[in-house]
Amino acid sequence: MKRQTKIGIAMLMGFFPLTAAANNSAAPKVPLIESTVLKAEQLSAPAKIQIDKFGIAHITASSDSDVYFAQGFNIARERLWQIDLWRRKGLGLLSQAFGPAFIEQDKASRLFLFRGNIKHERWQYGFEAATALESFVTGINYYIDQIDAGTVALPVEFSLLEYQPAKWHADDILKIRSHGLSRNVNSEVTRAKMVRDFSLELDALRVKLEPEHSTAVPDGVSYDSLPDDVLKLYTLATSGVRFSSQQIQAASTSLPAGQAVKALLQQVEDEALTASAQRQLGSNNWAISPSNTSTGRAILASDPHRVNSVPSGRYAVHLKSDTMNVIGAGEPYIPGVSLGHNGHIAFGFTVFSADQEDLYFYDLNPNDKNTYQYRHYWQNIETITEAIPVKGQQDELVTLEFTQHGPVIYRDDANNALYAIRAAWLEPGMVPYLASLEYQKARNWWQYRRALGAFKNPSENHVFADIQGNIALKTAGYVPYRANWDGLLPVPGNGKYEWTWRIPIEFLPFEYNPKKGWVASANEMNFSSSLPFHIGYEWAGDYRFRRIEEVLDNSNEHGIDDSLALQADTYSIPATELIAAIPLASISNSIAQQLLIDLQLWDKDLTASSTQAHFFSVWWHRYLRPSMLSMLVPTEAFAYLADLSSFGDQAELLDMVKNAFNSEAVLSKAQMTNLVTQTLLACAADAENLTSQWGQSHAARLVHPITPLLPAPLQSYFNPWQNLSRGGSMDTVNANWHAYNLTGNFSTVAGTTWRMVIDVGEWDNSKVMNAPGQSGNPSSPFYQNLANEWAADGSIPLYYSSSLIDENTVQEIQLRP
Repeated sequence: MKRQTKIGIAMLMGFFPLTAAANNSAAPKVPLIESTVLKAEQLSAPAKIQIDKFGIAHITASSDSDVYFAQGFNIARERLWQIDLWRRKGLGLLSQAFGPAFIEQDKASRLFLFRGNIKHERWQYGFEAATALESFVTGINYYIDQIDAGTVALPVEFSLLEYQPAKWHADDILKIRSHGLSRNVNSEVTRAKMVRDFSLELDALRVKLEPEHSTAVPDGVSYDSLPDDVLKLYTLATSGVRFSSQQIQAASTSLPAGQAVKALLQQVEDEALTASAQRQLGSNNWAISPSNTSTGRAILASDPHRVNSVPSGRYAVHLKSDTMNVIGAGEPYIPGVSLGHNGHIAFGFTVFSADQEDLYFYDLNPNDKNTYQYRHYWQNIETITEAIPVKGQQDELVTLEFTQHGPVIYRDDANNALYAIRAAWLEPGMVPYLASLEYQKARNWWQYRRALGAFKNPSENHVFADIQGNIALKTAGYVPYRANWDGLLPVPGNGKYEWTWRIPIEFLPFEYNPKKGWVASANEMNFSSSLPFHIGYEWAGDYRFRRIEEVLDNSNEHGIDDSLALQADTYSIPATELIAAIPLASISNSIAQQLLIDLQLWDKDLTASSTQAHFFSVWWHRYLRPSMLSMLVPTEAFAYLADLSSFGDQAELLDMVKNAFNSEAVLSKAQMTNLVTQTLLACAADAENLTSQWGQSHAARLVHPITPLLPAPLQSYFNPWQNLSRGGSMDTVNANWHAYNLTGNFSTVAGTTWRMVIDVGEWDNSKVMNAPGQSGNPSSPFYQNLANEWAADGSIPLYYSSSLIDENTVQEIQLRP
């Protein structure tokens, strides 16, 4: 019988004073806690975990195996509920903990599990990966054993939701794929719906294709019967777990009388918005040659962007053994470090939006609905029947179907059709980020470059710097070759449209010690348009990269503080270009003219304190862009043209404004003048648009996932921070982006929660940030100690030398065999 700790509101309320006191600053002045000593027979020799005053764990052991064991133990100690939820969601075991409301999502997750040769898969990530995985999950399971034995308390989320953490198997990590960055299949479907309901030409207003390209509907293909909800299972599989108090109820004795735990996944139904999110989630990175720095050493910076979450999506850790000494950030649920340095090289990455997905549709056999047409014969649909354990009732039997290309996500028997997904991330060697185990030990460029051959998912632009002063950018990832179509629309699965091979890594972008003295990427299209194959056509706007380029090109004495300032930069190129494109003389209305003058005088900096930044953002995203589109498309098309913040592709609409005042264009000068005038006046008619500071409405949303299930006192316990004002936008280097069409406001939903700047060679000068904190335990002093520092665009030191680690240690855990 497992021991379950019951924590009621009264007990939780007792934590409030401690938590509030401990979280007042980034580095609480906590005296060294007397070492905790635990017996761990799984170790070959003693291991030590030192937690510094910012919450970063420094793990030391004699062997790699013992280090990974301690890493697994430590992440379970800090983030057990987070990683348990990840595992349950990935394996399709949510219903086991939360009941029948999650059966459909469990089915979806199981469709997208890796089902290849698992023994072969263990060797896809380097020779040490199998041992690392086994040791890591053994460490997690060891911590769960401590809970069962009553040595440590059950994390409060388990108590509130009345279930127990489950033991892990190393193969779990190899099978789960649906947490990686999904690609453009949502956009394919939105484009097909545009063809179905309007015209393909209108899709050019939704997303600008790069390189310049005109797509076409494949010969003989019709999307007239494409189901509206064709991607429902795909969306369930690739979405996170969200709880809602508006849906089903499940009894919970751990809450006071009259309260009930309510839980259900809130899936994103609007595929257009999901497609927009995939394009806009991104990152920045750069590496600067010693010839361009004030230190005389290379500098490397990386700030990958993710949805704001509690706990953070990444975990900072230092792993030290006889064969490695690596520090930085990794995924909480896999061993190793994926962004950081190892005392010889520094490394980071940004998303490279290669097209890695396709939607296939098939003709079903009218005489046998269990077969589909493939290469002129009827192919059997492969089926797997599995039992999903469901809390409070019998197991649910589900039948999973697969075609030649991948999991079946939709059956349309009425139209005799079947739909399936082919995703590169279901191929061998595609566990997200796991291949970083191979490059985290590299000591020079050639070892690092060789290790990138194993890095297939997500496709990334990797930046590199070493102690010899070399810098590089190299793109790595699985990019399928499509010989006879461009991947922008769903295609028949009859064998005519196939992936014939993987584009070799040698054909992907590469720079090594360029004359300009720096390399960088920010999710822009960064390859030659003359390549004889398709890599992808849907990329983030190049505004962030252009700003990075401008700053680095004009800095020959770049220092650590300069890179930190660049990561915090909120200068808006779209604002600059839009306002410069509108001649003041064209505006005759005096009020509108004054509003435009005010915008022209503004520095175009989207700082949190700026009222002009707020007015511009509201005017551009909620007034001018939709008004322009209303002149070009029927109202019914707006749903397909929605991006997260507004409507239509920003670059396309910016060009439209510029062209209207310079030449013949889609919208004439008179039409554009009227639109600008009327939207300025309409925006200013609401006084709040003129007087509000950008950070007031653009505050960060950091909310623990179970918040909707909780009464008010517990909500403030799990979410002790107030509104955290943020500057920037999705187009500034300090990328804090809002999702008005999803949330109904300008609150920040994603951005740079992890940031790092590495002084290559003088490692203790390096700075990082991980918001809101390292721990997932609300009573920990490291749960939200970094939230305010992050909101102020601050940073903390990344201690590397043993002397500084010892000096700043506030907690120590010794694990002894």
